[in-house]
Amino acid sequence: MANEQKVKFEENQNLEFDITRKRLYDIVVLGASGYTGKYVVRVVAHLSKKYNFSWAVAGRNKNLLQSVLNSIYESIDGYKDKIIDIIPVDLKDFKCVQLMTKITSVVINCVGPYYLYGEIVVKSCVSQGTHYVDVTGESLFMDKMAYMYNNEAEKNGSIIVNALGMESVPADLGVDYLFQKFNGNLTSIDIYMKLGSKSSKFNTDVKMHDGTWKSIIYHLATGNERLRIRNLLDKSIGMTTRPKPNISKILHKQEISKRSQWCLPMPEPDQAVIARSLNYSKIVEKRTINCEVRNYIVIGSLIMAVVNLFLCVLLSCLVLIPPLKTLFVNFPKIFSLGIASEQGPSEKNNENSFVSFTFIGKGDISIKNTNKQNDSTNTIILKIKASNPGYGFASKAVVLGAVTLLQDNIPKGGVLTPASAFKNTNYLKRLIEHEAMDIELLSNSINLKNHTD
Repeated sequence: MANEQKVKFEENQNLEFDITRKRLYDIVVLGASGYTGKYVVRVVAHLSKKYNFSWAVAGRNKNLLQSVLNSIYESIDGYKDKIIDIIPVDLKDFKCVQLMTKITSVVINCVGPYYLYGEIVVKSCVSQGTHYVDVTGESLFMDKMAYMYNNEAEKNGSIIVNALGMESVPADLGVDYLFQKFNGNLTSIDIYMKLGSKSSKFNTDVKMHDGTWKSIIYHLATGNERLRIRNLLDKSIGMTTRPKPNISKILHKQEISKRSQWCLPMPEPDQAVIARSLNYSKIVEKRTINCEVRNYIVIGSLIMAVVNLFLCVLLSCLVLIPPLKTLFVNFPKIFSLGIASEQGPSEKNNENSFVSFTFIGKGDISIKNTNKQNDSTNTIILKIKASNPGYGFASKAVVLGAVTLLQDNIPKGGVLTPASAFKNTNYLKRLIEHEAMDIELLSNSINLKNHTD
C-alpha cells in the first residue's frame, strides 16, 4: 500500500522526510516494547502478509524495541531476512510525535495509561490527518478526545477510534448486530459480561498488567472531571439522555448459560461507549432509535457479589485521598492484593482466560391482519465469546481495526466509537475470520399480545 518516501533515521532521533509523497508506513505500533505492545507486534507481523501493509515500531527505548523485533525475526516465518524500522519517539515532545504521525497512515497506540500519555498522540494524528486506534477502556480519556478533537478530525479526515479492546468491541458491535437482526423496534438491551478461566483450578496468579491497574485507579479518582467533560461532550453532540442506573438491578440474579447467577452493574466503559454510538446513529445517520442499554458483570455467587460490591465502593472512596492514590499507583502489586504486577499475567493464564457477553434485547413489533394492527413483544438473545480477552483478543481487535481503516471505505473522519466507525465495513467479518471472537444468535422469539389469527 505505501510507496517509497525519503526517510533518514539519525541517532539523535531526528527524521528527514518528503511529506509531499504518500506515507512511508501503513501502520506504526507505538509502545511496541510494552506488555500489550508485544502482543500487538506479533499480530501485526502475522497479518502484514495477508493484508499487504508496511509497518514499523516506535517508542522511547531503542534497545527494547530491537529486542521485540529480534523475537519476531526468530519466531515468525518470512521475517528472518527482514528489517523493520524503529522510530524513536519521546511522548513529552510534540514535534517528535508529529514526525512519527506524518509518515504513517495509522498509529496503533499501546502506551497507557492513556489519561496521562494519550492526548499528545491523538492531537498529533488529528493535526496530520493520520488515523489512530487504541485499546483503552478509560472513559475520561475517550470523552475528552471526542469533545476536544472531533471537529478537527472531521475537517482533516482523521479517524480516531478508541476502545478497540476486550470490553467495548464485543459490546458495541454486539448492540449494532442486534439492531440488524431484530424484527421490530428495540427498546432495551441488557448486556451481561462474564470473565472466567478454562482451568478448573483456583490460582492466585497475577491477572493484569500494572498499566491496566493504574488506568482503573485514575478512572476512579477522576469522577468529578469525568462528569464535567461528559456534560460538555453531551452538549456538543446533542446527547440528551444517557441510561440511568436501574436501582432494582444493583444486585440481582439473571439466568446466564442456563444458570441463575448474581450480577452487578458495570456502566464503564461499555455503557458510555454504546450511548455515544446510539447517539451517532440518531444525530448523524438520522435513524429512529429509542433504546436504553445497560451493562452488567456476572459474578456468580451472592457472597462474591457482595464482596466485589464492597471492595469497589471502598476503593472508589480511598483513591479520592491523594496520598492513598499515589500509593495505589506506585505499588500496584501490594495494593491490588497481587492481582496486578509490572510483569503482567503469564502466557498460560492469558490463554486460559475467556470472556462471554450475553445480550438480552427486548422491543415492540407490529403484526398486521385483515382487521387490525396488533402489538407484540419480541425478545432477542445474542452470545459473543472471546479467548484471552485482555491481550490476545485486544491485539487482534486493534490491529484489524487499523487494517479496516486502511482497506475499507470510511468516508467520514472524527473521533468515533467502534460501532460508529466500523458498522458498514468488514471489521466484524475479519474478527470472526481470524478467530478473535464467536458470535451466535441464540433466540429471536415473538410473544403476541391480544393477537388472533
